[in-house]
Amino acid sequence: MTRRSALGAVGLAVAAMIGIVLPLAYATFGYLERSEVLAFKAKLSAAKVAKYIYGREKLWQYQSVRLDEVLDVPSDAGASPLRQRVFDSSGKVVFDNGRELVPPVLRSTVPIVVGSTTVGRLITEESLDGFVKAVLLWVLASTVLAAAAYLGFRALPLRALDDTIAELETQNERFDIALSNMSQGLCVFDKDRRLVVCNSRYARLYSLPAELTRPGTPLEDIVRFRMATGRYAGASPEAHARTIDAMVAAGTPSTHVYDMHDGRSIFVKFQPLEGGGWVATHEDVTEQRRAEAHIAYLAHHDPLTDLPNRALLSKRLEEARRIVEGGGSVAVLCLDLDRFKEVNDTLGHPVGDALLKAIAKRLRACVREDDTIARVGGDEFAIIQAGAAQPQAATALAVRIIDAISAPIEIDGHHIVVGTSLGISVAPSDTDDTTQLFKYADMALYQVKGRGRGTYRFFEPAMDALMHERRQMEIDLRAAVSQGGFELYYQPIINLDDNRVSTFEALLRWHRPDRGMVSPGEFIPLAEETGLITQIGEWVLRAACAQAATWPDNIRVSVNLSPAQFKHLQLTAAVTQALVDSGLAANRLELEITESILLESTEETLAVLRMLRNAGVRIAMDDFGIGFSSLRSLRIFPFDKIKIDRSFVRDLDKAEAASAIVEAIAMLGARLDMTITAEGVETSDQLSWVRALGVTEVQGYFVSRPRPAGDIPTMLDVASATAREAA
Repeated sequence: MTRRSALGAVGLAVAAMIGIVLPLAYATFGYLERSEVLAFKAKLSAAKVAKYIYGREKLWQYQSVRLDEVLDVPSDAGASPLRQRVFDSSGKVVFDNGRELVPPVLRSTVPIVVGSTTVGRLITEESLDGFVKAVLLWVLASTVLAAAAYLGFRALPLRALDDTIAELETQNERFDIALSNMSQGLCVFDKDRRLVVCNSRYARLYSLPAELTRPGTPLEDIVRFRMATGRYAGASPEAHARTIDAMVAAGTPSTHVYDMHDGRSIFVKFQPLEGGGWVATHEDVTEQRRAEAHIAYLAHHDPLTDLPNRALLSKRLEEARRIVEGGGSVAVLCLDLDRFKEVNDTLGHPVGDALLKAIAKRLRACVREDDTIARVGGDEFAIIQAGAAQPQAATALAVRIIDAISAPIEIDGHHIVVGTSLGISVAPSDTDDTTQLFKYADMALYQVKGRGRGTYRFFEPAMDALMHERRQMEIDLRAAVSQGGFELYYQPIINLDDNRVSTFEALLRWHRPDRGMVSPGEFIPLAEETGLITQIGEWVLRAACAQAATWPDNIRVSVNLSPAQFKHLQLTAAVTQALVDSGLAANRLELEITESILLESTEETLAVLRMLRNAGVRIAMDDFGIGFSSLRSLRIFPFDKIKIDRSFVRDLDKAEAASAIVEAIAMLGARLDMTITAEGVETSDQLSWVRALGVTEVQGYFVSRPRPAGDIPTMLDVASATAREAA
């Protein structure tokens, strides 16, 4: 073989290395890196979506705007934009940020798991257009360089050999720079398990000395060094070599995460090569795994108190099933704090949060190590007590908790006293299904709160029936709101100066299907609890104003307002709209409020009352005299009318104090220029007494019972006649 032929063969080999290996290595490692980065971003986004979905399982598919905020993933500098789509479990698209990507596209699909249930999947896509262009540039540059090398060896005189070798060395340096700047460690071994090449990142990962990074170094020597320095996790070097041989023989790529003795986690991607040997990338994923573990922890724990949340509670209840099946007992205690809202409203949410942390600490001190405490709501907690004699253990725990929580707490200089109420259910006495225990305990808690607080109560089967009846009443009540199932009755109020009707109080009635007339005392609390009172109250305002507009101009209509309506920002607008639609003069509308509204008064509440009164609407204080601070209420707002509670009128013939109180209120009203109305007048003697004591108006069954709107003309005549006869 001539020298020129030899140079040509060498040139061909060099050209092949430059033109094929270099762009192939860049394309392979670049693609692997982008795939792993995209997969991590997809997992992180799926975890964020799962955390957001928790507690909203029935509505999350319709909240694309909130999903857009949750999935607002900032792109790394210079990175391609991401397209993210969320599908529910049926395959329906719930969210798509709509970004159009230039093909080709790299895709990563990750399931969205809430608790242990897969509720959907998230697809994250990134355009590879820029990467493909970069690869093509590498191919073009490598091809040009390969051609130049080949032509140099073939066409240039021998004296040019030194220049060609220098150029090759430059290319090798560039190749080394590319390998050295990879984010992963790279190593290539031949079929004899000897090192072919590795980059500096691989050496730094394991702190390898220079002699162990030289080509030809046996794998076993590297493993022995890593074992000696604590940077290895696995069997002996020989066993590791046998495992590698098996993976190479299998010929399939694989991935592994190794937990090092020094606390790090290394992700290894293994790729066998044809003819033996392998290439592998090594990446330190310690921080990534910590972040994933933190996300998983947050998905099952309350971030404020660090207690388990509802999702983890459900999991523990499932686990408790085995205890019941094995003949043991499990108790669930549901509790919430009494007067916690007052703390939040008066001292602010930071103090409220600090209080919740203190309560969580006290609860931990009350339970055993094996018990589970979970925060399941704002001020609501649940406890699973397993493996104890029941109901004695649950009773003792409930008493401990009540005593512990009722003790004063000092927070930021504030002396805070709250209490708690508990509901308890026990398996298997209440049910064999531990997943129902929380529901039954919550029913028992509801009964405690309805009959007095600061105590505990065990579940009883009758509670389930009561809750079923309550749910059915709520369904019927919602139907009545949407279908118009209400009617207004009216009770006259007589002015004692002229013995004529001055006002009709509008009283709500509900004809419940198949049940007949339902007392307001039964359905109004439910309407307030469910928030339906706002819609019902607006209907009452509209109907009362519309009907009053047909009466004589000198007769007013009085409408009761619920405290819950003052939490609705549109109360003033609702009153104004009712007056405009009906054409009723504002001074013919009287709104009755109870003292509880002013006890919870804020500047916003008082501003609403002032705005209504300035518009001409009359404001009356109902049930005056039975609250804790009735006189304070008169000081902070100038009422047009005071309605004396019926309990004072009822006791006029039994207690001299009642007569003195009524007379004092009448005198107070005269001094403050307020109309005084006596409620609950049921006899002629009571009417005579309140008239003699200086009361301005009367209302009660003696004058007239509440009657439908169609009876207004009759009530105008009969009520006035009754008052005149008793005068």
